Amino acid sequence: MAFDKRTQKFVNGLDSAKSKAMHQVVERALNVIAAESSEPEYTEAFNAAHAVVVEFGEENLADRLLADIPDSISFRQVARLFDFLAWQTDDNGSAMTRIVERWLVEGTDLRKIQIALNLEVYPFADEHEMYRVLSDVAVSLPQVAGRCQLLISARKSR
Repeated sequence: MAFDKRTQKFVNGLDSAKSKAMHQVVERALNVIAAESSEPEYTEAFNAAHAVVVEFGEENLADRLLADIPDSISFRQVARLFDFLAWQTDDNGSAMTRIVERWLVEGTDLRKIQIALNLEVYPFADEHEMYRVLSDVAVSLPQVAGRCQLLISARKSR
């Protein structure tokens, strides 16, 4: 299967990630999502994500997966996996969303914050809480300030 440049970079990242033993089911899900990202529709990605949930269970899934996935896998790739996992959990990702919201409130781990800021859902049910937390994150971690502002602006305009 031929990959576009972005997908090939992703797959190369997975190859270099093998130095930290990532769980096979997680590695497969990341590979399938990467391969199908350039296709007109996803066919196996949801099944691959479901296999992750079956293997890991739903409790503290975001924290446990983050511990399993090497830092060499980009935060965008992890966020995309989390987006697929949300469709596979009994609560449609609600518990995972609460975990990543906690990461934002803690505001100390750049990787966690980057993942949280790149999910397909807005963090926090309350717009004002999101504004407050993301404003704090933007001040403490200027490298994500632009993404924080983008989310704040996008939510205000919907």
